Amino acid sequence: MVCIGGGAVQWGSRLQPHVSLSSTESEYTIVSKVGCEVMWMRHFFEEIGYDMSRPSPLLLNSRSAIQVAKHPEHQSTMKHVHRAYHWIRDHIDKKLICVSHIPGDLNPADIFTKPLGRLKFLRFCKMLGLSS
Repeated sequence: MVCIGGGAVQWGSRLQPHVSLSSTESEYTIVSKVGCEVMWMRHFFEEIGYDMSRPSPLLLNSRSAIQVAKHPEHQSTMKHVHRAYHWIRDHIDKKLICVSHIPGDLNPADIFTKPLGRLKFLRFCKMLGLSS
């Protein structure tokens, strides 16, 4: 999910095209996919004149995937992951993307992937800018 100005402008939920061996691997490959969308948005906003000198935040609820994305020394546990997913590390090193943690109970993207109770669903809708 990509949010701009407090509202969701792009979102999706798809079955991954490969079988992941761990939840860390699954989250890491998603970081790469979402990172592509973030970079596209950065280029778009740069083209229309916005200052994109600060890194774009990318929030994850998987601390282990954040560690793999930030620190190449974790490569030994992820060496089987296709190299195409590792481009995200370059963008983090160049300070174009900043990866940080969001607790699971505050992650509005869960609305797309998990069954939620009514109150949590309504709170996440509001966080996405989908309700008044």
